[in-house]
Amino acid sequence: MERRQSLTARLRDIGCAQAAIYACAATAITMGLLGMSGWVFASDFLRVRLIEYATLNPATAIALILGGAAIAFTARGRRSWALSAALLVVAIAVAKIADLALGGIPVDRMIFADLLDSDIVPRPSRMAPNTAVALMFGGLALSLLQARGRRTRQAAQLLAMWVMLGASFVIVGHTFSLFYFNRFGTYLPMAKPTAIGLQAIGFAVMALSRDIGLMLVLRDRGPSGAMFRITLPLIIFIPLTVAVLRILGERHGFYGREAGMALQVMGNVMVTSTLLLACAIVLYRSDIARRQQEIELRNSEQFSRLVASANPDCISLLDEDYTVLFANEAILRAYGLDDASQIIGKPYGHLLDDATRADRDAALAAARSDGSGRFTLCFSNASGDHRWYDSIVSRLPDDHNWPFRYMVISRDISEKRQIEDKVRWKASHDDLTKLPNRAQFQTHLDRHVRQAGQEGFALFALDIDNFKTVNDTLGHDAGDRLLETVAERIGRAVRQGDVVARLAGDEFAVIARNVRTEPGAVALAERIFDSLREPWLYQGRPHECRVSIGASLAPRHGDGAEELFKHADIALYEAKARGKGQIAVFRPSMKSAVEKRSRQLSLARHALSRGFIVPYYQPKVELSTGRVAGFEALLRCRHPTQGVQMPGTIAAAFEDLELAHEITERMLAQVLLDMRRWLDRGLPFGHVAINVTAADLRQDNFAERLLTSLAGLSLPHDCLQVEVTETVFLGRGAEYVEKALRQLHDAGIRVALDDFGTGYASLSHLKQFPVDIVKIDRSFLSDFQRDPQNQAIINTVINLGHSLDIEIVAEGIETREQERHLLARNCTYGQGYLYGKAMPALRVPRLLTTFQDDYRSAA
Repeated sequence: MERRQSLTARLRDIGCAQAAIYACAATAITMGLLGMSGWVFASDFLRVRLIEYATLNPATAIALILGGAAIAFTARGRRSWALSAALLVVAIAVAKIADLALGGIPVDRMIFADLLDSDIVPRPSRMAPNTAVALMFGGLALSLLQARGRRTRQAAQLLAMWVMLGASFVIVGHTFSLFYFNRFGTYLPMAKPTAIGLQAIGFAVMALSRDIGLMLVLRDRGPSGAMFRITLPLIIFIPLTVAVLRILGERHGFYGREAGMALQVMGNVMVTSTLLLACAIVLYRSDIARRQQEIELRNSEQFSRLVASANPDCISLLDEDYTVLFANEAILRAYGLDDASQIIGKPYGHLLDDATRADRDAALAAARSDGSGRFTLCFSNASGDHRWYDSIVSRLPDDHNWPFRYMVISRDISEKRQIEDKVRWKASHDDLTKLPNRAQFQTHLDRHVRQAGQEGFALFALDIDNFKTVNDTLGHDAGDRLLETVAERIGRAVRQGDVVARLAGDEFAVIARNVRTEPGAVALAERIFDSLREPWLYQGRPHECRVSIGASLAPRHGDGAEELFKHADIALYEAKARGKGQIAVFRPSMKSAVEKRSRQLSLARHALSRGFIVPYYQPKVELSTGRVAGFEALLRCRHPTQGVQMPGTIAAAFEDLELAHEITERMLAQVLLDMRRWLDRGLPFGHVAINVTAADLRQDNFAERLLTSLAGLSLPHDCLQVEVTETVFLGRGAEYVEKALRQLHDAGIRVALDDFGTGYASLSHLKQFPVDIVKIDRSFLSDFQRDPQNQAIINTVINLGHSLDIEIVAEGIETREQERHLLARNCTYGQGYLYGKAMPALRVPRLLTTFQDDYRSAA
């Protein structure tokens, strides 16, 4: 508010100054024009009524007009024009001075020959010497004003003061008929309009240079400005007035010369005393204000130090060279120091390691150039614990006379960092085997692919033989123990630096560095087989442990991660076909997997062309009321002979961008039509959630086309939800995915994150992407009674949803016991076979009318 008021006052001052400058220019030009009119037209009115303007010398009149023009040009920023006009004024004045000194220089005749030779016009008087000198000073002041330097403009102010002082004497002389005030020796006196015009020129010069010199002091808000504004009129006008009064008194015989001198001295003493008293008062008030400010400053500094000392954040104040001038108590506690002298006076961060110093230097450089910088520092405290601090470096404003130039505030984020590390580790690793999961393995694979030109590597795809049998006969606990055993033994068999990961289920993968040939890949596979030959024990009984391995070599078998994975999978299928416990290295002749994919693509194209792709709807239930809150649209393929097929029969089509887009478009079109029919019948179906892929979202116009389709059928946006899996957040094009999801979210279409917790998503994704709903994957509910970790994950996700205002949907609910557990944890919605399997659109109306009664009776 203060800055706004200050700016307003400054603009007002500028406006007033500009108005005064143009008024001065107009005054000078008017005086010149009236003077010229007086002697050109020989007007009695001009002679008598306007104070004998006709006596004004024509060269003087032209000089005043040029001076006024120079003022106006300067105010308008036309410096070259202003300089030309000012130099003409100087030239006229110098010519007149030369004429007066040497004689014989007919300046008036050279300018006004035709008029001077006329009998109509009275011959003008010669220019007075003081007029010529004043015009020369005024022209020089206007000329110097066009320069950029401060000294030349200060010189212009000095010349303007002389002009104004001389003009003031002339005006006083005319006022009191003291003609020796007006003339120089026996020459003609300066005319009154000339004095007025010169006074205007001098005042304009002062106004045009108001940001420097004398005018800067005059405009100062402090004691110097106040004193100057008080004393300036007293110094100039009162002594002059006293002198004039003395002369008038002597002339009228009121007192003699000695008495007049005494009265003048007494008057000057009174003026001086008045000035001293005024100055003393101003200085006294300024001193009182200064003391009050010092008290307030001390109190402010004490309060600031108290706040800084009590602040748990580490606060440092640095000078221009990044030397610490102040450090609060929190810094000493963080470093485990007893004395601030170990930090103050030293370069900021001198106790940090080299890596953190590099981050510090980057942040300091950013603060110097952009105003702020940020970095994270880590150091060990006195107890040896690693502590992490988020540090923000800010450059302080330059409009304060502070020794401080930078402020650094560091906040302890160690606990937050530990939580994030745990969440990050959990998102990138498998809880059971503690190995990297698919997402983390993909990161490693991408990096190795980029470096494959320098060092080749082998990619192994491993699958546990008969794992399903172990689960079915011995139970999932035995399956988990087998997975842990295999992970441990593979880790022992590979070399240091190789990457081992569990991708999903019983699928493992290995990246083996510097393995470029088939014999090398077979040798490493044999070591893995050797490590697994020893039986594994479960409940005291030994069981066989074998894996099948498929391998591809980079860059021999592909220069992309996807291609290498594909070829390793093809080789794995070949190894399993050979009879389990085998190693197969990819060869182009291994076409079985390719043929399978080709069959799936062909089936998908056929289904699209015949209209066999249809949505089935699985109900989503509000757990607390048993009400159907909505549906999820699931893809089904109606085969003419084999009946309704699951999406797996055309799984390869989802990897083909063109087919995947066409399938999505077909599903969306049918879902929107079904919703329109239900709305027309007044059915309260709530909403329908439809799955979209990352490939769909990466299309530039996916969101726009979906919104256009909704508008075309007059469907409200809140009746549709889009479900995405965690994989859409990964890989290339994530920025397009974020843009599309945010556009849909902003339009009122809610975004659901499916299969949450299976290893891809992190809390940063929930923050970055507009997620309204999180769906707990069915895998966590399948055996949550026997797996405390699954229960913990379920509880954590539900609590996370409540904290972030995100709705939670549990998938795969099959028993009332699962339902009761979720209700006890305040889970909002549920979905699973307990409430119904996916059904065609024709059965949805009946479900909506009978579901709640059936649900209550079943409960």
